[in-house]
Amino acid sequence: MLLISVNKLKDSEHFRDNIRWDVTPRIFLNPRKSTGEAVDVTHGYMLYIDLVNDKPEMVIMQLKDIMSKTVGYVSDIPEDMLKEALNCAAPECVSGMYPLGEKLENWLKKEFGLN
Repeated sequence: MLLISVNKLKDSEHFRDNIRWDVTPRIFLNPRKSTGEAVDVTHGYMLYIDLVNDKPEMVIMQLKDIMSKTVGYVSDIPEDMLKEALNCAAPECVSGMYPLGEKLENWLKKEFGLN
């Protein structure tokens, strides 16, 4: 799998502009039931945390109309933020995927110059 640094990601305007901060693993897996109204999960990039070799990693998933795909892992996320994301509420953590968590999301937005 491709390892990508935060610095490389922040240089990509296309990536930054297409991050789907509104799509969490729960919404991705059940876009209608989660919110009561349908969420379009056919475009953009969802960021989430997964355990890879028993270690938390941030994953980039490219959302597509027919079949979404994992693009890569982000290599230089502070470990404390990754571990904190694993402590999410049970309904939000689905199929081994964990949402970013507020602290990590805010840190990423700052790194990407979106704040």
